[in-house]
Amino acid sequence: MKPRADWRPGLRKYPYGVRAMSAGAFWREDVRYEFSAHQIDLIESVADELHTMLREALRATVDGRALARLGVRGGVGRLLEASWNDYWAAGRLNERAGALIGRLTLAYDGRDSVKLLACNYDTPEGLFAASIIQRNWREALMGDANQFNGLHEGLVERWEELAAGMPGRGLVHLACATPDPMRESELVYLAATAAEAGIATHLLPLQSLGWDGQRFVDDEGRAASWLAKIYPWQGLADDAFLQKLRMGGMSMLSPLWCWPMSNHGLLATLWSLYPRHPNLCRAALDLEELSGCDAVTERSLFGLDDAAQRMTAHGSIVSDTGSAEYPGGRVWLETPPIFEEEGVHALLHCWIIGDKCLGMSVRESADPRVGSNAAMVPHIFRG
Repeated sequence: MKPRADWRPGLRKYPYGVRAMSAGAFWREDVRYEFSAHQIDLIESVADELHTMLREALRATVDGRALARLGVRGGVGRLLEASWNDYWAAGRLNERAGALIGRLTLAYDGRDSVKLLACNYDTPEGLFAASIIQRNWREALMGDANQFNGLHEGLVERWEELAAGMPGRGLVHLACATPDPMRESELVYLAATAAEAGIATHLLPLQSLGWDGQRFVDDEGRAASWLAKIYPWQGLADDAFLQKLRMGGMSMLSPLWCWPMSNHGLLATLWSLYPRHPNLCRAALDLEELSGCDAVTERSLFGLDDAAQRMTAHGSIVSDTGSAEYPGGRVWLETPPIFEEEGVHALLHCWIIGDKCLGMSVRESADPRVGSNAAMVPHIFRG
């Protein structure tokens, strides 16, 4: 497609658009992906099912006291179990202890193969571009087409669900480590959706969050009882912070149980629970269990979107982050068919709000890994 000379002015129609603009650093619109309504239905249903399966995989991990297999040990594991048990209370979901956002990375060949490659319920950046920049592009250039994108409305409704009947949730603090223009911009957008749901908001640098001996306080000395963060749990999961969290009673978005839901080792747990499931890759914590696979991806358990990773095909290296270290251990999975055209690879990001897939975005890169610096490009569907 011929892109707009500048997509940024279009964001001025939104009250938060200019302040959140830096979150669109990887946006590109010289190409679009077009789907049929049937394809969108397939992708949505697969994402919903995978989300439910991931939750079951974490439940099996906690019930089986197997968090150590995911590199989580000691006191952190005990607090994580408590976080999960608060959510999965007596076999029923406690939505007030649930997550706000999750994101599934799917390999789709454009025909019938849809495979889960990764999941991130911890720090899923890219939300503003997927929700608002992508919508603004469609309204400006493709007004006669549809788009799988109910993210904004879904976020507002989810904030309302999380705050309903909870006296301590009339105010939410939102934080990331600063300076970080992209994450700060994502927080601006998240704050706007919370405000639209009737929740007061306060943004602050994560390093400005204080402790007065009994509770967490913000940079103005007010108690912080509910914190939404864009910062990986791996960087917070030290004994001092978690002990204060237990003592101070501050609720977190995402809750601590979202950390193992973002652990790449959970792919191996999924495969053991649902062997030969059509939307899963063969995956294991032992390479020998993947004997006979022509294409294999080796990935560290930790690292979220920037995990150390090596992809090989028929014994030759296809892509390598160049890191010799694999934090927490490693997982191996059979690399599925990934869409490729003219040397460009593309993956889907499917966004989970609460417990439902409400939108998607397409990421493109010349590197088959399609990492966190991949371009985000728009999509439409017809029919």
